[in-house]
Amino acid sequence: MGSLFHKITEENKLSLNKPSDSDVVYYSELNDWFTTNAFRSLSLKYVVDRCIYYKVGNKEHAVNEGNFLLACKQPDVSAYFDSKRTVRSICIDICPATFAEAFTVLTAQNDHQFDNYLAGYFKTPEFFEAVCPVNAAQFGNKLNELVQAIANGYAHRYVDKEWFLDLIEKIILHEYGNYLALNGLHSVRPETRKELLRRLKIAKHYIEDQYLAIEEISQVASHCAMSEFHFFRAYKQAFGVSPYQYILNKRLERAKELIVKGHMSVTAIAGHCNFPDIFTFSKAFKRQFGVAPTKLIIIAS
Repeated sequence: MGSLFHKITEENKLSLNKPSDSDVVYYSELNDWFTTNAFRSLSLKYVVDRCIYYKVGNKEHAVNEGNFLLACKQPDVSAYFDSKRTVRSICIDICPATFAEAFTVLTAQNDHQFDNYLAGYFKTPEFFEAVCPVNAAQFGNKLNELVQAIANGYAHRYVDKEWFLDLIEKIILHEYGNYLALNGLHSVRPETRKELLRRLKIAKHYIEDQYLAIEEISQVASHCAMSEFHFFRAYKQAFGVSPYQYILNKRLERAKELIVKGHMSVTAIAGHCNFPDIFTFSKAFKRQFGVAPTKLIIIAS
């Protein structure tokens, strides 16, 4: 069996054959690149350093370092960059047969109910293309470990069929969340739903970074260029929870972590997690976890 890992450099970038619908990891170290066949397979584009641009129709995706773009197979998609410094990136092409095998394994498990998820979602125009931080994905650690394997010179041994199957399972689970969110949004046109979800994803990442500092939902709505009312309604449609509840859940989870660590008082934790007073914090904490924060301190100690 041929190698599942290939390195692309300035010396071989024009001569390396890249077949469609194959299980291959391409690691690139280049200063410039242009192609109109970027989405020759279902693939994952991960930028390790610098930035790569992908143009799908009238939509351009700038994938900066530490971010990735998942793409379904479709023609006439451009990828390009021109940099004075080396651009390092990873492109993972996935064979349809391997994808189908991973999907079969997942659907055989009782805890996954995918319905008709596979039938159309991973094909254009239904597929949701969006740039996402690698650490926000279920397979983020797997990509970071791959980067380490490349740096340490053992990627040829690291990437095998089992690795591909595990990655694809994680991709399916990750994208199932996008599928549910898209179908939850009340819009007829697919492109309208996609653009709305892109903005909501920006908001969600902002909340995950700033949940302790956010004072008003309007801050988040403004960050993703939406009106507060439209944002509030669309966020709940997409993710099944209001933005306020999501922020509250993040703060309570953080508070629980701090209580278990045992280095701060309950009063200090309430203030750190942006609750107005100890009474409000204790009431919300008990409603969420079924135990008062003071009792959890005793249990943790």
